[in-house]
Amino acid sequence: MHLWQLLLTKNPGMKKIIYLIILSGLFSSCDYFSGKKQQPEKSLSPLDSLSALIKANPEDSKLYNERAKLYLEKKEYKNAKTDAGKAITLDSSVSAYYITIADGYFFTNEPDKCEASLKKAISLDAQNKEALMKMAEFYMFLNRFEESITYANKILEFDQNFSKAYFIKGMCYKDAGDTTRAILNFREAFDKDPESYHACIMLAQLHFGLKDKLAITYYNNALNLKPKSLEAYYGLAMFYQETGELNRALETYATILGIDPNYKNAHYNIGYIHFQYLKNYNQALKHFDDAVKCDASYYQAVYMRGLCYETLGDIQRAKGEYTRALQINPGYQMALDGINRVLK
Repeated sequence: MHLWQLLLTKNPGMKKIIYLIILSGLFSSCDYFSGKKQQPEKSLSPLDSLSALIKANPEDSKLYNERAKLYLEKKEYKNAKTDAGKAITLDSSVSAYYITIADGYFFTNEPDKCEASLKKAISLDAQNKEALMKMAEFYMFLNRFEESITYANKILEFDQNFSKAYFIKGMCYKDAGDTTRAILNFREAFDKDPESYHACIMLAQLHFGLKDKLAITYYNNALNLKPKSLEAYYGLAMFYQETGELNRALETYATILGIDPNYKNAHYNIGYIHFQYLKNYNQALKHFDDAVKCDASYYQAVYMRGLCYETLGDIQRAKGEYTRALQINPGYQMALDGINRVLK
């Protein structure tokens, strides 16, 4: 799911109206004069309820915009653009309507129209955070980082505590290769919103890349926010593995498998530690087997099984595993090298 899609807004007020309409329909289903109770009619969906409201109020631009947002949620982008366009026709002064139609253009790969709609939304309301954020994100997706940062800064001019603006800046600097500024902005995002899991993960990953033990702190902070985050546990385990804390790495991989027994990379990495560092080839083989059971196309694990057999002196089995790895990925050079070794 794109970050853009996560930021799509909902209008709870309108939904309350819809549900009241549904409830009133249920209460009217009894025929008290005849003494008989009819079977209650099937409840209308939110989309059908909005359509009924639009039919009764065809000049209400807000209703068209609400239905457009429902169409966006249902990925019916053509209908969403039609309704948002109708809302704009009825009232072209509402910034939010241009945001809705911009969403439709974004998902139908019409970047020029998306950009123009967001600029129109901002021209109508220069402090519309949603429009400014989507513009910042839009430019970030296009790798136009300076423009993205410019729009994030526009938000910070009137709201210095808006965590998401710092996060967008952090992403731009990270993707542009400026690790120092990326870390500074992700820290700001996390300081402004200590519940920002994603800022915490980005800080952990950047410090991981620097081999800085602050990575451990941030991964643990992320786990405090999401106690079963496999992403955070895996990053933490990898950091321990890369920095030579093998027992902690193994313990953390075991925790991952306690949450998800089919997490193939945890099986693979346990096998790799046993093979590469502990020289326990039979134990390594068991874990590579488990990885392949989780994913039969996991050619790297198949190759490692071959390497285990080769190291244990079982050349025929090694050859079989290397051959199987090449059947899955014919261009896999390590398996080709393995075949050449055992043939000699």
